[in-house]
Amino acid sequence: MNKKNVLAALAIIAISGGLLAASTFAVLHFVPTPVPELYGESKRQGIPPMTLANSKIPILKVEASMPATTVKEYLEQTMTEEDIQQIYHYFDNIKVEVEASNRKITDPEAKRLEVLKEQYIYEGVRPQKPLPLKEGNYSFYLDLSKATYVYPERLLTDEELLQYIDWHSRVNFALSKRIVKPQPDSKDISEADALAKAHDSVTRLFDVDVSKLKVTILYNKFGPGQIGEWIVHFQPYNVERLQASAETYFMYDVFIDSLTGNVIDTTLFNSNYKRTPITAAMKEQIKQDHSWIDAAKTIVREKQGDSRAITNTSFIEDVKNDQRGVVAISISLEDGNAYTAELRYPEKTLRCLIYEPAPKKI
Repeated sequence: MNKKNVLAALAIIAISGGLLAASTFAVLHFVPTPVPELYGESKRQGIPPMTLANSKIPILKVEASMPATTVKEYLEQTMTEEDIQQIYHYFDNIKVEVEASNRKITDPEAKRLEVLKEQYIYEGVRPQKPLPLKEGNYSFYLDLSKATYVYPERLLTDEELLQYIDWHSRVNFALSKRIVKPQPDSKDISEADALAKAHDSVTRLFDVDVSKLKVTILYNKFGPGQIGEWIVHFQPYNVERLQASAETYFMYDVFIDSLTGNVIDTTLFNSNYKRTPITAAMKEQIKQDHSWIDAAKTIVREKQGDSRAITNTSFIEDVKNDQRGVVAISISLEDGNAYTAELRYPEKTLRCLIYEPAPKKI
């Protein structure tokens, strides 16, 4: 396993809900089988894609409240210092980039894994025994000395899949302790203010009720200037079950400048959206169709509620956008600030709205 990837992923764990995302990451990283894309193609730190309010959006799948006992609490109560040090030693000394296995996990196993993962997180379902971590008389185990998973020729049982889930939750719990999270200072807006701004932005742009979605919030600093940002993530509580059954669900991410309080980026992820790549011929037709510009203006004026005069609009040329089926439109305002509205082709539905403050005068 690539250690740098582990640490990078752990930063995203903090963004996306602690050990929920931790176990998601573990499954995605270790399971060599096709799984739904979780964090698609956003411009900022691998964050989700988006869809507009005037489109026909399915009713959100929501879940009730979080369980009384969380995975984090469970691991805090059951993991010893010896367990944590064993994990540190393993990842500090592993000699391979990717852990090996004697076979790939099958699609039926992967689907059951998603359902069991949700039960592990929300219903308190646990394995009867931990995953064996050395060679022995076991049908399924991880040989730490060889960084190799040994699977039985038969399908994994629910107990064995729970052991797999539990092991990766323990790994992420231990490794997350090594990450020092930056903290906001007196100049930054509060967490409560950031959450309120994120809630308002998603509600305005997408006409959705996020009150029953799981919300996680992270403060981080980016770039050479260590610019502070609040990152707020909304998702259904039952994402794993929705993934396993291939049902449509939506997740929303909002980035907020912690000093100014400006919402910089609001993005939506649609789990089952089918992209339509834009060909050269389509692109020429789009440029001649003013309704794309009108749709972007409508978003800024009516959905975003920005009353400042629009002084210029233009299509943004980007081959990657063409491949993703996205039409990006720049909207300049009278005071030098601007927006970028990314619209899906052919629906003209919003994927992402990015606010671009005017450069500060020196």
